[in-house]
Amino acid sequence: MDEKIERWVAEGRITEALAELEKYPDSQQGEAWLMYTGELCYRLGKNTDALNKFNAVLRLNPENEKALAYVEMINGVLGFFCKDLLNP
Repeated sequence: MDEKIERWVAEGRITEALAELEKYPDSQQGEAWLMYTGELCYRLGKNTDALNKFNAVLRLNPENEKALAYVEMINGVLGFFCKDLLNP
C-alpha cells in the first residue's frame, strides 16, 4: 500500500485511509487490496462492509485462512442480530 495510507493508519486516521483506498482504480483492487480494506472496515466497526470485502477475497482465493477467520468472526457477531435488517 501507499506510504501516505500506511502513515494515516499508524496515526489512527483510518477513515481517511479507507477513503483514499476507495479511490484506487479497479485494476489495483486485487486480493491484497480487498484484505486491507476489509481489515480497515472491521477496525471501524463496519462489519457488513468488511464481510463483503472478505467474501470477495474468498471468491478470488477460497484458501485464504485470514479471510476465512474474519468471515467466521463477523458472522458470529452478526448472529446476534437479525441479518435481514442488514440486507435491504
